[in-house]
Amino acid sequence: MPGGFCRISDEPDARAVSLRNGVRSSDVWVTADAPVEQVTLLPTPDRISIRRVTGTLPSRAADNLFWLGRYLERGEATLRLVRALLGRLIDSDPVPGRSGTVRRLADLLVAWGAAQRGRSQSPATQAYSALYSLDDYGSASASVREARRTASVIRERLSVDAWRLFGDLQDQLTPGHGRKPSEGEAYEIADRALKTLAAFSGLSQENMVRGPGWRFLDIGRRLERGIGTCRFARQFAETDASSESLDALLDLTDSQITYRSRYLLGASLQPVLDLVMLDPYNPRSVAFQIERLDAEIRDLPSLTEDGMLEAPRRLVLRLAADCRTAEASRLDRTSILLFEQLLMGLSGAIADRYFLQNSGPEGSRMTGLA
Repeated sequence: MPGGFCRISDEPDARAVSLRNGVRSSDVWVTADAPVEQVTLLPTPDRISIRRVTGTLPSRAADNLFWLGRYLERGEATLRLVRALLGRLIDSDPVPGRSGTVRRLADLLVAWGAAQRGRSQSPATQAYSALYSLDDYGSASASVREARRTASVIRERLSVDAWRLFGDLQDQLTPGHGRKPSEGEAYEIADRALKTLAAFSGLSQENMVRGPGWRFLDIGRRLERGIGTCRFARQFAETDASSESLDALLDLTDSQITYRSRYLLGASLQPVLDLVMLDPYNPRSVAFQIERLDAEIRDLPSLTEDGMLEAPRRLVLRLAADCRTAEASRLDRTSILLFEQLLMGLSGAIADRYFLQNSGPEGSRMTGLA
């Protein structure tokens, strides 16, 4: 074999005996009279196959991207609560019902797990805790810290700019060693952190490839935003809600400008509920989140090939049907709570279906995720 390579074995019976049983083998090089062509299995510039997909997405990466989206949206909701509360504390103009709205905002921070309840806890103190507390799991600082920890596991899937934004957020929500900031300064801190979160949202929308990884990140954000909006509506849009409470709901859902452009009168219950709950054109409404969830879940790879709708798809279709047929005049705390519970159930169904290894029925063919 000029120029070649062969292996000569002194095995008594190569088919019956394996190397691990003590059989000897030898490698012999045979020299050649002329140069031998180099053979390699590595790709060369003229043999690279073009591809537009990144291959299989590991379920661990999908899980972390999903929770990264949820932590970021959870932190944003807390920051919006803090900004709305401090804004009303700073404003000196007497408005009917403002004290009740301030109390509701502070109570929601407590229910959110972002602040403590107590006689010594003034609304301003609770707002400060919701920004910086490391002991309260629902604080903005805690959410950002969890988001950065989750992002560190999937560091290779995030751009340098995105990683820097996480560092900026953590710096902004770390208390200094000097004096405690005033209400106005705390308001500016919350507002600046919201702008940083908006920058990350822009990066994810404009710079991330629309693959399964981006879909799980977006699903996490849409779920958390829908759940948070339902909680805001239950707190501030009761049957006898004041105009000040409805204004707070519009602030929390960033829908003031849209409402003012549609209605000349002040905040009224049914138009506000329709805008923040049922309007599919409002990117902050529950209806918009459900439509996006429907589109993203529909495009996820199916884990089985039996042609049956999987649990996440069934739940999101039910949510979409309920939302499209609902009327603002019939919405109350109970019906809004049902939307919230269905969204939480959808979160659990997605986790069970995509994030647990070998969660499918025995013998089923698993495709799309590792």
